[in-house]
Amino acid sequence: MIIRLPFFQVNMGSVFLLFCFQATLLASAWTTTVSTEEGTFTFGGLLLEEEKPLVGKWKGVNQNGEKWEIIRRPNHLYSIQINWMEEGEKLSFRGHGLWAVRNDKFIFVDILDRDMETDNEWPIDVRNRIADDELVVIVEKLKLSSSGKVVTGSKEYGESVETKVAEFDQLWMMLFDQPKVLDEARLFDQIQLARIVDLKGIVDFFTDPDHPVDKKLSGKWESTDNDPDPDFYWKYEFIRRPDGTDSGVALEEDDDTESMMSHGLWGIRNGKYYGIELFTEGEPIPFEETFLFADKIAKSTPDKFVTQWVDTERKVLKFLPLVISVTDKRINQFETEILNEEFSKKAYGLKFIRENIK
Repeated sequence: MIIRLPFFQVNMGSVFLLFCFQATLLASAWTTTVSTEEGTFTFGGLLLEEEKPLVGKWKGVNQNGEKWEIIRRPNHLYSIQINWMEEGEKLSFRGHGLWAVRNDKFIFVDILDRDMETDNEWPIDVRNRIADDELVVIVEKLKLSSSGKVVTGSKEYGESVETKVAEFDQLWMMLFDQPKVLDEARLFDQIQLARIVDLKGIVDFFTDPDHPVDKKLSGKWESTDNDPDPDFYWKYEFIRRPDGTDSGVALEEDDDTESMMSHGLWGIRNGKYYGIELFTEGEPIPFEETFLFADKIAKSTPDKFVTQWVDTERKVLKFLPLVISVTDKRINQFETEILNEEFSKKAYGLKFIRENIK
């Protein structure tokens, strides 16, 4: 059973949600590179003039008979459904990826496969991620791009022709005809999470200037959850700092062992709370042994915060997944003396994180 450590739980208001989405839509600061045997390709950044005609909703077909519907967004994220015939059987792909125009070439790469099983062993909580060693960057010559028509070409797929549409015909693509602000922002978060491959990438994600932390949430806290069948009783005391770092100690009932302090990062994006533990007793945790997760924010008051996560392995009424709520309460004093000392010393803040993770 996975236990969500409570110092990862936090909340935010709807106004802040809209602010975060505007920053996400612009996506001016975030870029990523994808390396394959054919080379290294860069995606993201500001929308270039030559890329603007490709933004919007399109339907397309190529000389191999493949047909698709696609929406390309100004933040270089696309969603696509493509259909083709193989040995008399109709097959399809539904997913999300990144696109760009570079030197008269149209390049794109699928990042999330809607029908791929989520890799629960990956240290970052991201759904449907395509593994790095399976990524394929497609490079096509951009022959024509206008407000209503796009023509590209490659040796493998021949000529591809797209025409702009007002709305989609395929059921899954219809979800993007009237996109919801929050869903769009969270999808972009998933793309960014899928591109994290090391500890430095984790630090970059949490320190993104487009997503500043809510400093009012800093202070001293304790947390418990409502798990109906816990492996053991626990309570967590933790410091949440205004620089986006946190330190905490787990307290177990009748536990006489010396308290161990852990340190990590916290952040808020689009109605979810993100957290990760990076150090135990000052020693870094290897990337493969960390766990970056996002929990839904359920309630927020000045002194109480409730978040929820879904335990897919346990069911309610045999088919509904169990939802666990974690409640944070603001406190005046820690039971654990090492936390009281750290609250004054501030030794494990962002400076410590940056100096010890390269």
